[in-house]
Amino acid sequence: MSFLVHKIKGYGWIIVFLSAFLLFYKYIMQVFPGLIANDIMSSFSISASGAGALVAATFWTIVIVQLFSGLVLDKFGFRFISALSLLVSSVGLLLFIYAANHGDLSLAYLGRIMIGAGVAFATVSYIKAVSVWFPPEKFAFVTSFLASAAMLGAIAGQAPLSFLITHTGSWQKGLFICALIGIIGAIIYVCIVRDKNPNADFQKHESTKFSWQAIKNTFFNYNNWLLTLYSGLSFTAIDAFAGLWGNNYFREQYQVSTEHAAGMISMIFIGLAIGSPVIGKLSEKLDKRKPIMLTFHVFATLSLAIVLTVKTSPLVASILLFIFGFCLGIYMLTFAIGRRINSIIVAATVAAFINTGEPVLGAIFDPLIGYFLELTWNGNYINAAGQIVHYAHGHVPVGAVKHFAVGSYHLAFSILTFSMILAFILLCFVKDKAYTEK
Repeated sequence: MSFLVHKIKGYGWIIVFLSAFLLFYKYIMQVFPGLIANDIMSSFSISASGAGALVAATFWTIVIVQLFSGLVLDKFGFRFISALSLLVSSVGLLLFIYAANHGDLSLAYLGRIMIGAGVAFATVSYIKAVSVWFPPEKFAFVTSFLASAAMLGAIAGQAPLSFLITHTGSWQKGLFICALIGIIGAIIYVCIVRDKNPNADFQKHESTKFSWQAIKNTFFNYNNWLLTLYSGLSFTAIDAFAGLWGNNYFREQYQVSTEHAAGMISMIFIGLAIGSPVIGKLSEKLDKRKPIMLTFHVFATLSLAIVLTVKTSPLVASILLFIFGFCLGIYMLTFAIGRRINSIIVAATVAAFINTGEPVLGAIFDPLIGYFLELTWNGNYINAAGQIVHYAHGHVPVGAVKHFAVGSYHLAFSILTFSMILAFILLCFVKDKAYTEK
C-alpha cells in the first residue's frame, strides 16, 4: 500500500492539500470566538478581559507546544503527529461546547488548551511536508500556499460559520459540526499521507543528520529572533482584531449585523489568501525578500490604521481590509528567509521558532485590548434583548454584557497600529544572507 500510494501522479500536491487542511482548521479554531464574544462572556459570566484571557489560553498553549513541535515532527514524522493533533483540537472544541452549556469555566479553559495543543503543529507540519516532497527551489512558492489555506480557514470561520450557526439554531450546534469535520479529516490524513519520499533525489545532496549544535545555533542567531518578533507583531493585528474584537467594533461603528461584520472582516483573509502566493511568486522572480516586505508592510500599516481610527463606510473599510490582508501576504516570506539563513537540518525547528511569535503576541494583545476597553467603559450594558441599558451597581441581570463605545475601540486598537510600526523597525535590521557551512 505504501509503495502504491507513492506512485499516484501529483502525490506531493495531495500531501500539500491535506496538510493545508490542518491550517484551514487551525484558523477556524482561532477566529470563531470573534463571532460569539458576547456569548462567551454571557455563558461564563465573565468580563471582556476575562473573555480575552480565555481565548488567549489557546495562544499560550500554542506557544508552549510549538517550542517542541519541530523536534517532535523531525523525530516521529508528520503523518501520525499531524493526524493526532487534528483529533486533539477537535475533541477540545467538543469540550469547550460542553463547558459553555454547563457554565463550567475550568472545562472551557481545558478545551481551549486542547485546541491550542492540537493546532500548534499545523504550520510546522505543512513546512515539514513541503521540505520532504518538494525540492528547495520550489520551497518559497509552495510554502506561500500555507497562508492561503490558513486565510481560507479564517474566512470560513467568519461569514460561512456565522451562516452555519444561524441556520443550525445555535453556535454550539454549528461548532459541533466543525468538530466532526476535524475528526473525519484526521482519519483521512493518517490513511493517505506518508512521511518519506522515496523519489527525493534532491535530498541526497543535503545533510539531514540531527545536530544539537545546529539547534543551539538557531537560538543564538539574532536574525531568527527578529523574524519571530516581526511575525508576531505584524500578525497579531489579525489575531486580536479579526479573531475577537473586530466583529463587535464594526457592529458598533457601522450598525451592521453580525453576518455583515463577519463579511467585512473576511476581506482581510481573502486579501491574504491571494496576496501570499502573488507576493511569493514576485519574490521568487526578483530573488528579493526584505525590500518587498518593507514596501508592502508600509501599505498594510496605513490601510489598517485608517480602518481602526476613521469612520468611512462599510464598503471603504472592506476595501482597506482587503489591501491590508493582501500586503500582509509578506508574512510568509519570513519562513523563506528563515529557511535561507539557517541549516537545512533545522528547517522544522526554525519554522516552529519563527511561528511562535504569532501566538505569543496574540496571547498578550487579546486580553490587553480587553483591558483598555474596560478602562474607558461608560457603564452601559447590552441586555438579553440586544438593547443598550444602564444598570445600577449590583443589579446587573444574568446574560447582560458590557457595551463599549466606538471611542473605546479606537483607543484600544491604537496598540495594533503601534505593533505594525514596531514590526517595520525590527524588519529593517534583519539580514537576508544565505546560510553557509562553517
